Amino acid sequence: MADTKPKPRAPRPPGKPTIARIRIAARQVFYTKGFFPASVEEIAAEAGVSRATVYLYYRSKDEMLLDLMRQDLAYQLEIYAELVTLKRVSLAGVRKWLVRLRGEQDERRNSLNLFWAGANLQTNALDPVYRHHDNIIATLGRRFPGFDIDALPRGQKEAQRTRCYMMLFMIEGTTVQINEGGPGPSVSAALDQLARTLVHFLGQGEVMTSPPI
Repeated sequence: MADTKPKPRAPRPPGKPTIARIRIAARQVFYTKGFFPASVEEIAAEAGVSRATVYLYYRSKDEMLLDLMRQDLAYQLEIYAELVTLKRVSLAGVRKWLVRLRGEQDERRNSLNLFWAGANLQTNALDPVYRHHDNIIATLGRRFPGFDIDALPRGQKEAQRTRCYMMLFMIEGTTVQINEGGPGPSVSAALDQLARTLVHFLGQGEVMTSPPI
């Protein structure tokens, strides 16, 4: 007679649901109260766990913040990787991707606030951000000549790396800082201009000072 006993389920990886709740709670408390006024007790209460449980995963509030920063940078890299998957590089396709990136602006503003708090915690806090930008450049370089630093002669690599950084700063500044209905430039016009600049850079590796309109 066949054994009808149900097979035991594979054990769930330990800690994942709990640490996920703690991360969500920490983000909520940091966003609402600010990093420095927030307490571990408040984060524990928001997560529905004890203070001792929080300390099983994080030795300090600082460590918690740096973990959230790494999480944010990883997510942003995923969004940039979507640009590589475009079937065809076109003005419309690149602009649509910029709209997608800008759609994350509220979350990214909050994330930037966390980043600046984290930058005050340690002298090398910017190191992960520089590595993050280099990862973006390497990711985009797999497809786009403008970001393909490895293909260049040694004497040209650093200059092109700097141009890539400036292009990323332009993307971040435009998508995060410009608000619909605000006193600044038109969002639509800014995205049009940025899309033209980015399309040119992807192919040529140069930032146009006066993109054609």
